[in-house]
Amino acid sequence: MKLPNFLCPKHKCELIRLGQKNDGGYSIPKKSLENSEFIFGFGLSDDWSFEKDFRKLSGAKVVCYDLSVNGKYWIIRFCKDLINMLLLRKGIFSSLKRFFTYFKYKLFFDGKNKIHEKKIIAPINQRIHGIDRSNITDLNQILSEKDNFNFFLKVDIEKHEYRILEQIIKYEERLTGLAIEFHDCDLHFEKIKNFIDNFKLQLVHVHINNYGDIDSSGFANVIELTFSPQNYNILREKKDNKFPVAGLDQPNNKNINDEIIIFE
Repeated sequence: MKLPNFLCPKHKCELIRLGQKNDGGYSIPKKSLENSEFIFGFGLSDDWSFEKDFRKLSGAKVVCYDLSVNGKYWIIRFCKDLINMLLLRKGIFSSLKRFFTYFKYKLFFDGKNKIHEKKIIAPINQRIHGIDRSNITDLNQILSEKDNFNFFLKVDIEKHEYRILEQIIKYEERLTGLAIEFHDCDLHFEKIKNFIDNFKLQLVHVHINNYGDIDSSGFANVIELTFSPQNYNILREKKDNKFPVAGLDQPNNKNINDEIIIFE
C-alpha cells in the first residue's frame, strides 16, 4: 500500500504496543508511560484495552470521552448478543465474551481514577445536528478545568480529528505522546502534512488500518500515526524505514495481512 513521502517518519524512539490484539492496539513511546499523569482517550466504543494497559503500566489517571457509549448503546448491544447466542450465529465463546462486556466496562470505569465522560469531542462553538451543546467538549474546555499536568492523548473520533488539530498543537508542551487515527486521508493529506510540519512532537511511527479503503491511486485512506516528544527521539536511518514493523504492528483486520508500505 502507498502513502505520501511526508508520512515516512524521520525520527524513532523505543516503542511499545498497548491494547488488545489487532484493532484497538497502538504503538507508543515507552517513555510516555514514565511521564504521564493523565491519559485522555478520545473515542471509546466497546474497547478500552489501550487505556487499561496504559493505566496498568503508568499509574496515570484515565479519562475517556465518547457520547455514543450510553444506556441505549448497551441495551441494543445486549439484545443483539443475546439473539446471536440463542441462534448460534457466532462461536459461543466470542458471543459470551461480548455479552459480558458491559460488566467489564462497569468494573473498569470506577468514576475515580478511570472515568468515562459521555461527551463528544469537537470545538465547543461547533453546532452538530441532533447533539446538545452541553454534550460537546474539547481540549480547551477539558484543560481549563484542571491544573497543569503532563498527559498522553489517544484520538480515534471518526473524522472529527481534523477539527481539533490546532488545539493539540496549542497544548504540545504538555503532551507526553500522541496516537491518532486519520480518516479519509485522500481528502485531507494537506491538512495532515500541515499538522506534522507545525507540531513540535515528531512522527515516529505509521501504520495503515487495513479496514480502510484504498483510493484510485493506491493510497491508503485510514492511517494511525504516533508522535513522540523530541527528547525521546533520535534520527531514523533509511534501513529503519520498513513498515509495518515485525513484532510490533498487527493488522486491524486479523483476516487480512498488513501489506508493506511504499512511500511515494
